[in-house]
Amino acid sequence: MLRKLSTLVLALMLVALANSAAQAQYGRDVHADHGKNGRGAYGGQWTLLGQRHIDGRADVDKIDIGRDNGKFRAIQFRVDGGTVMFDRIRVRYLNGEADEISVRNQIDDGGRTRIIDLPGNRRVIESISMWYAKRNWHSRPTVRVYGIR
Repeated sequence: MLRKLSTLVLALMLVALANSAAQAQYGRDVHADHGKNGRGAYGGQWTLLGQRHIDGRADVDKIDIGRDNGKFRAIQFRVDGGTVMFDRIRVRYLNGEADEISVRNQIDDGGRTRIIDLPGNRRVIESISMWYAKRNWHSRPTVRVYGIR
C-alpha cells in the first residue's frame, strides 16, 4: 500500500513538473490569430497563459498562471481535439481575490469561448479553474487559455 501511494505521489509530482515546464516554455508565446498583428477589439496582444489536456475522468481542471505573466483584463479559452461543454470558471488573483464566471457554452473542436472580461482593474492571475461536463472522448481535447493586457 505504501509503495502504491509513493508511486502515485511521484507520478503527480512529475505531471506538475511537466506542466510547469510547458507553461514556462509557452507562457509568453503570443499567437497572432485575432486580426491584424494579433490585435483584437481590445487593442492588445493575446498571450498564451497555459493549457490543459482533458481526459474525461474529472469535471474540473486548474491551470496555474503566476505573476511572471503580468496583469490581464480579459481571457479566452480555445479548444482543440474535441468538443468541451464549459459550465463555469474561477479566476484566482495573486492578491487572494477570486471571480467565479458562468460560461455555460459548448465549444467545438477548433472553437473558442467569447472574450471574458475580468471585473475590476487589471490584476495578476494566479490560477484559473474550469468546470466542464465529463465525456468519453476518443482523444484528449486540449484547452488553452489566453489573456489580453
